[in-house]
Amino acid sequence: MCAHSRSLSLAAAARQQLATMEAPRPGSGVVSASTGSQALHVKFCDGRTSEIPYAWLRDNCQCHRCSSERGLGNNEFEVAAHPEIIQSNVFGVVVDWSDGHISKYPGEWLHQTAHHLCTS
Repeated sequence: MCAHSRSLSLAAAARQQLATMEAPRPGSGVVSASTGSQALHVKFCDGRTSEIPYAWLRDNCQCHRCSSERGLGNNEFEVAAHPEIIQSNVFGVVVDWSDGHISKYPGEWLHQTAHHLCTS
């Protein structure tokens, strides 16, 4: 086997491994996300649908800055922030908020969150 073929095979194997690691667990992927008046409507691959309140989502942003500020007790955001743009795919949802912040929510995290919000 020549060195060029071997490096192509290794690259293909690495891409496949990365795709497997990033793929959502069965059922936890996002089929669609749409806006409501006060909540994000999410449909998951397992057929379940959930409404997650915007205020809760914004307060629980998963980005590094928000997570760090939450740990310091400095988590202040515009309470009236609402989603201006929502993008979704099987991996999760991205929300562009009216206060200029962008939040990314992994599908598996949303799936677990929606389950906990509905059962609490």
